[in-house]
Amino acid sequence: MTNRHNVDPALKLGRDTPFKLEGIKLQMRIQITPTSWGPGTSFVPVLNTGKALTVHPNADVAVLTNPLLELSGKFTQNSGFPLDQIADETFLSESVDPMDVASFIGFPGKDGKPWWDIRWEFPIARTVNVASWPRIPFTNAAIPIADTVLVSGLSFSGSSGSPVISHRKWNSEGSGAEHNGYIKPKLLGIMSGHWWDEEPGEGMFYHSGLSYFTRSNAILELIDV
Repeated sequence: MTNRHNVDPALKLGRDTPFKLEGIKLQMRIQITPTSWGPGTSFVPVLNTGKALTVHPNADVAVLTNPLLELSGKFTQNSGFPLDQIADETFLSESVDPMDVASFIGFPGKDGKPWWDIRWEFPIARTVNVASWPRIPFTNAAIPIADTVLVSGLSFSGSSGSPVISHRKWNSEGSGAEHNGYIKPKLLGIMSGHWWDEEPGEGMFYHSGLSYFTRSNAILELIDV
């Protein structure tokens, strides 16, 4: 899964853009033994992009379903998130509240300079706090896409498509709780953008401290569960 704006030039550049998607490559890690992997990675083309790729008509999300890859013996295909770890509408309504802590994992950078582990090609995690009611889409003219949640946290260039994962917590009242009050972490959505200050600034101080992600129910709509 990723953002629609990563694979659909029209969403970011407008309907009149001459650009179109030529193909998709997935970064795969070299497998040393059946239970261990090394730092080496390689980008592997998706052979059936047209058939595998589905984009949401309103929300900023896209998914690859059963991508066909040219995998050699040294690579293994990762499976991603199991369906039961993706938050549905009930979980967003009953088990996530404003001010809850979550983390997003991705590959941010600035001006072509990566901020992640460049030897192992590992992503980095950053924390956010839920800033709007997750049970309803956040509505504001500054965010034109549908079905988002506002968070207090610093999403930068390269963070688009990062999974946003809730932290485990206890619910003493039992409302929406699982396993006697313990609420497991789940995928809440994918990071989609950030909200800049109105006045131009320099470096990180240009960031308002507010970002937003596309809710996970839009992902579930695409995979038809």
